[in-house]
Amino acid sequence: MQEILNRLLQQDDAMMPYGKTLGFRVESIGKGEAVVTLSCSTSLHNVFGYTHGGAIFSIADTAIGLAHLSSIEENHTATTVESNIHYLRPALAGGLRASAHVVKQGRTLSFYECDITDEDGRIIARVSATMMTLEADRSRGRSEIYKAEELVVA
Repeated sequence: MQEILNRLLQQDDAMMPYGKTLGFRVESIGKGEAVVTLSCSTSLHNVFGYTHGGAIFSIADTAIGLAHLSSIEENHTATTVESNIHYLRPALAGGLRASAHVVKQGRTLSFYECDITDEDGRIIARVSATMMTLEADRSRGRSEIYKAEELVVA
């Protein structure tokens, strides 16, 4: 797992193709926490000229997923059980920062929160999520995807 997290920190595009498409940048990953940033170009705007809610949710979901991956054992994987977003103000042009942290870590289920802020530090949205840790035998088919030596930049 640590090799995967290190490659994400080095901005290895093969590790997160969806994030590359949107322009995510992994700023930091620590035990139970992660920060991901996004520079919001007009290609991410909705019809009203604000950053689309899906892009805002995606950056939060990514930060929460990375925070959870940083806190589970090497031979485990994870999946999102539930997540909820509260949009608090529109995100205008500029950068966004998603800061996720664990609120309660359990053996199987863990609860996370993530604040998305704009360049001025104003909160744009808050996301909460429940993550499930999958042991090796329960994650059959998933863990193979994340074997770092098999990932190739397209």
